[in-house]
Amino acid sequence: MKSVSSLVVAVCMVAFVEGSSIQNVVEVRTPSGWVRGYEEIYKEEQVYRFIKIPYAQPPVGELRFQKTRPIKEWTDVKGIRDINAPQCPQIDNPIPGIDKLENDEDCLYLNVYVPGKISKDKDLSVMVWIHGGGFITGGASQYKPQKIVVGGGVIVVTINYRLGFLGFLTLHDPLVPGNYGLWDQIQALRWIQDNIAAFGGNPKSVTIFGESAGGMSVSLQTLIPSNEGLFQRAISQSGVVSFYALARRKAEKHTNELLLKKTNCDRGNLSETLKCLRELPVDNITNSVGMADFMNPSNITVEVGSMVPTVDGDLIKEDLAYPKSWDSEVYNFFRSIDFMSGTLDGEGNMGVFIIHPSLIEKMNINVSESVPKTILCDYMAAKFVDTAAGNIPSLTQEICDYYTAEDVDEQSNKVLEFIGDSWFIVPSNIMLSIHANSNEKRNTFQYLVTRPTPFPLLPFEIPSWIKGAGHGEELHLLFIMSHEQVSEEKLKTIDLNAIDRLSNDVIQYWTNFAKFGNPNSDEVPEWPSYDSREEQYVIIDTPFKKGAHLKSGATDLLNRILAKGNPGARHDEL
Repeated sequence: MKSVSSLVVAVCMVAFVEGSSIQNVVEVRTPSGWVRGYEEIYKEEQVYRFIKIPYAQPPVGELRFQKTRPIKEWTDVKGIRDINAPQCPQIDNPIPGIDKLENDEDCLYLNVYVPGKISKDKDLSVMVWIHGGGFITGGASQYKPQKIVVGGGVIVVTINYRLGFLGFLTLHDPLVPGNYGLWDQIQALRWIQDNIAAFGGNPKSVTIFGESAGGMSVSLQTLIPSNEGLFQRAISQSGVVSFYALARRKAEKHTNELLLKKTNCDRGNLSETLKCLRELPVDNITNSVGMADFMNPSNITVEVGSMVPTVDGDLIKEDLAYPKSWDSEVYNFFRSIDFMSGTLDGEGNMGVFIIHPSLIEKMNINVSESVPKTILCDYMAAKFVDTAAGNIPSLTQEICDYYTAEDVDEQSNKVLEFIGDSWFIVPSNIMLSIHANSNEKRNTFQYLVTRPTPFPLLPFEIPSWIKGAGHGEELHLLFIMSHEQVSEEKLKTIDLNAIDRLSNDVIQYWTNFAKFGNPNSDEVPEWPSYDSREEQYVIIDTPFKKGAHLKSGATDLLNRILAKGNPGARHDEL
């Protein structure tokens, strides 16, 4: 262990080989203790990566199902040579192009990637990545941000947070309050505030960004006023606060009953029940309930209850999907930061894979050929209306009529379009409108990705009739991801240079926003800011284009339905 001195960075040459290059090792003294990083060269540029840095106490034993505890100062040197750190315990869910990681309940770690030499004088902007995965899967080390680090000259931090029951189980009691995964994210941000300057980062220029459940997490964190000062900007990719991001009490009750039944931990007494759950091997919890347990053949929805964020009265004090007022402390904080949100035009494409097998059999359909309109009218739309406003058949019929087409393929895509609109695009439009409305102090930007990647993330063969860029496909533009799922023959037909050029522009946009609160610069096409009147956005494709009033008809329709069930929410003013 090094003695404490005025030097905060120690560099030495170490004779080990990754590939064929001898690499530098750097040790940085942070307020939490010494950490070790390893040099790598990406596109002839130097990057130092610090893998598996603890930001909180291990959430094991008595700390299982408890709020995150700050890490104490350590005396050894943290950081591993390996590129991958473990992920938080979760069900097995392999995704093409994304590394498969080891599970470990001791998982509250983050990774730091720094461009060039480490120096406290650099004062670099910091981007903190919150991974997606439906709040039940994913890990920080699955995302390799060297493209962003080198291309944008920023520090990128990727973080783990607890998932599934371990991250969100709530019994609405101080003993089992819930939202541990969100508390983990907050503690990681606090650690970054205290320690990032040692790596050359500027704690007053922090942007949180994430995709899918990560985007929902970003959105939720912008609605927690006590987070003031932890970040200055936010990017929600394909996910914001909506009733899909927060658990319903009925769904919570259902998942809790499943968990206690399958683990045999229902003791009647809450303390004894909790004691039983804490003493179980972690796999008994993560494997106790699977996605099949949540798929309801009557409505084609997945409601995972106590495996997603909840209104706990503490961290989340009200149902943020249906706020009582936009003019509140919660939304005043949200409007005090710069905000970017965007989606893809084929967000709902994944919906073709969540139709319950029994429903497919009952209706005698082949989803590889088409998805009939009855799936929308009798199931999806009816469930949306019932959840948002109650059983109102006339509203269901309005949705059915709106998403109607004559051509079979076009009608199939209309069904998926409703999923994308209701889950992702309309909620994003709502948040953007709230942020931009009479807000002259902070910047608002919207994007739409319309270029499909040749490396889709779905572990299925995509039907030929599906159109658009699917959920998560923009991740290839931001992170280094494997192409192993693509045959060599197909790779020969792909213009990887064109993808790299598009990736470079997207990274410039994202990092410009992180550094200046504005994605524009001389190196990229102009991106108009979003305001509540013009509602302009950029279309990410080749070439880039501009658009306005994204899905305004769908937004008006679905907002009106939301307002029916929540007249105090003032959706009519957006």
